[in-house]
Amino acid sequence: MQTFMPAMKRCNLWGLGNQTRATVAVLALLAFGWGFDYASGAQKFETSIDNNQPIRNPGGHAATFSTQGFVVLTGEYFQAQGTNGRSCASCHIPPDAWSINPGTLQRLFDETEGTHPVFNPVDANNPTTADFSTVEGRRAAYSMLLTHGVFRRGGALKAEPREWDLIAVVDPHGFANLTRLVHWRRAMPTINFAVGSATVNWDGGNTMGTPPDQRAGLINQARRNVNGVQMGPLLAIDDPIITDIVDFESSLSTAQLIVPGVGRLDSDGVRGGPEALAFMPKFEGRFDLYDAWAGHKNPRRAQIARGQELFNNTNRGGRRCGACHSSANNGTNFNNLLFDIGTASAAAATPDLTLHTFRNRATGQIRQLTDAGRGNVTGLWNDLGKFKTPTVRALAARAPYFHNGIAATLEDVVRHYETHLGFIFTDEERADLVAFLNAL
Repeated sequence: MQTFMPAMKRCNLWGLGNQTRATVAVLALLAFGWGFDYASGAQKFETSIDNNQPIRNPGGHAATFSTQGFVVLTGEYFQAQGTNGRSCASCHIPPDAWSINPGTLQRLFDETEGTHPVFNPVDANNPTTADFSTVEGRRAAYSMLLTHGVFRRGGALKAEPREWDLIAVVDPHGFANLTRLVHWRRAMPTINFAVGSATVNWDGGNTMGTPPDQRAGLINQARRNVNGVQMGPLLAIDDPIITDIVDFESSLSTAQLIVPGVGRLDSDGVRGGPEALAFMPKFEGRFDLYDAWAGHKNPRRAQIARGQELFNNTNRGGRRCGACHSSANNGTNFNNLLFDIGTASAAAATPDLTLHTFRNRATGQIRQLTDAGRGNVTGLWNDLGKFKTPTVRALAARAPYFHNGIAATLEDVVRHYETHLGFIFTDEERADLVAFLNAL
C-alpha cells in the first residue's frame, strides 16, 4: 500500500482525544486510508500535513492547501477549550474535508465504545432514548449521529416578534414540543472562506454585521462553539485562542485533487485542486476550472467538462445550479443569500427527523418542515426552511449531503433537485453532472 507518512511531522498532542492535553487520544494519520487508532496518550501522531497532501475518499483523493505554508495540527483549533474534551477538530477533521462523516463516527464509536468526546449529550444524542450505561445503550442514544452524521440543534423558539407560530410537532425521539424545536444538522466544513460566503452556519445564526462581515461571524461562531458544545468559557472577541482558531480555518482551502481514470485535477490546463483555489479572487461568475478539458480525448475528462457546463447553464426545467452557487469556482452564494431548496420539506423528510407544523399569523398558511432554518433566527415567515449555500468543493470527501444528511450520494443530490425543484436531466446528463461534482 502506498503511504504518504514521510510527508508529515510527528508530535504527541492532539485535541481529539481524552479530556486533557497530556492524555489526549490519538489520531494516527495512516497510509492512504487515514485510518484511526485511538489508544493511550503516550503514543505519537502527526502534527502537520504538507500542502496538497492527497487524502483518500470514495471519489478519489482530496487535499488541503494552507496559506500558512502547511496545515498545522497542533493549534487552538485542535485543543479542548472546555470541560468535555471536545475541540473544533472533534467534529471537523482533515480526512472528511473538515467535516465529519458517519463512517468516521462509526469507527470512533467502535474504537472507544462510544466514549470519544464527539459523543456527548450536549448535542449528539437522541435525548429521551439516551442510555449511557452500556455500549449498546450509547449506540442507540447516538444513532442519528452514527447513521446520518448529524448533530442536534434547535432549542427555544425565536423570541418575539415572530410572523409564525409552532402549532404541532411530531418527534420520533420524543424531545421536541411546542416550545422547543429539534433540528438535525451536519457539521459544515470549515474551509474555503477566502472565496466563500460571509453567512456563518447553516441558518446564518452566527452572521455578524450589515452587510455581513465574515471574520466577525467566524469569531462569533468560535466563541459560541467554545462556550457551547465544548462547555468552556465565553472568551473575549480578541482572545488569542479565538484569533488562532479563526486564523487557522481562514487559511484552509480544500478540494478534490485526484480522480481515478482522470488523474490530477490541477494539470493539463485545468485548475482544480486546493492550491489554485487558495489564490483565486472572489467574484460572482461561472465555474471555469475544466474549460480546457472540453472535448478531451480522455472520455472521463470530457465528461467532467460537460458536467461543468450543465452546472453553469440554465436547465431545460428553467433552473440553474449557478443561480444559488454563484461564487465562481467555490459555489457559495456571492451575495450571502440563503435559500429554501426543499431539504427541510415534509416531502423530503426521513422518518427519523422531527416534523414541525408552522402557521403564518397573518394568513393562516401552514407549512410542515423538519427544520425552521433561517426562520428561527429572524422570525420571518419567508425565511422558514432557508439555509446557507455551502461550498461545493471537496464534496466527494463529505457525504452525506445537505444540512440534514438526507442525500447519501452525489447522484441523490442531483435527483433531489429534479424531484423538488424541477430540474430535468437525462441519464447521461445526470452522470456528467455527478462526475463534475465529484471532481470539485
